Amino acid sequence: MSALPPALPRTDAWTAARWLWLLALALLVGFPAYVSVLSAFLPAQDVARGVLLPHRLTLDDLRTALDSVPLGRQYAVSSAVVVLQTSAQLITSALAAYALVFPRWRGCTVMFALIVATLAIPSESLVIPNYTLASDLGLRDTLLGVVLPFLAAGYPVFLLRQAFVSLPREVWEAARLDGCGDLRALFLVILPMARPQVTAATLWSALSAWNGYLWPLLITDSPDRRTVQVGIAQLTSAESTGPAVLYAGLVLVLLPTLVLVTVGQRFLVRSLAAGSVR
Repeated sequence: MSALPPALPRTDAWTAARWLWLLALALLVGFPAYVSVLSAFLPAQDVARGVLLPHRLTLDDLRTALDSVPLGRQYAVSSAVVVLQTSAQLITSALAAYALVFPRWRGCTVMFALIVATLAIPSESLVIPNYTLASDLGLRDTLLGVVLPFLAAGYPVFLLRQAFVSLPREVWEAARLDGCGDLRALFLVILPMARPQVTAATLWSALSAWNGYLWPLLITDSPDRRTVQVGIAQLTSAESTGPAVLYAGLVLVLLPTLVLVTVGQRFLVRSLAAGSVR
């Protein structure tokens, strides 16, 4: 009789079970994404039949999505909104967080509590006053009108303020003694030391700007002035739209988000590693 193979050590069995469990979760999460991406490149008849193993791929659905609504122009509008809105929120949040932490003044705790309280206000409740303000300023159906209500946000202020509180105050005092003004101390000393939180705030602001739907829909009228999220919603009412075209449009919208999260997470991990070593 041949000898039985030795039993796996307990640690090896536990590791194998854990990897199998993670693989099952990955398949559960990744299967809907696989179906969505695959359906964007399948012929319409294959999508209707629920084909999961393709034998032929096509770009016709992507072309139809781009021809049905001006997604190319809306991509440019959404990109401009992301750049303007994210830059404005980072600047205003950094200035507010700096003012709440380093200069000594009465009422900073109350002011911080008020800023945090704004996080509990539903954004839908501000639509009417924001719409009235933008219309009175003549910013309806303009790029500036889309980004105006979001030039500042409470969550990035909270995130950066908590990061600044954890920094040694002696570093700021040394920078001030060396002749740095408030702006130089903020942008050359404080922000580089809070790179993980700055990266997280950038990701949050950029994703919020890219995924905005309700406000761009209300403040814009022309299809060329609307964002890509509104354009994808318009695909449902287009005459040439079918399930395959909708999947193609969704892939076009989700691709920049996936790239942003992937690249941003890499920089976030690097910043966290650098901060832990320092």
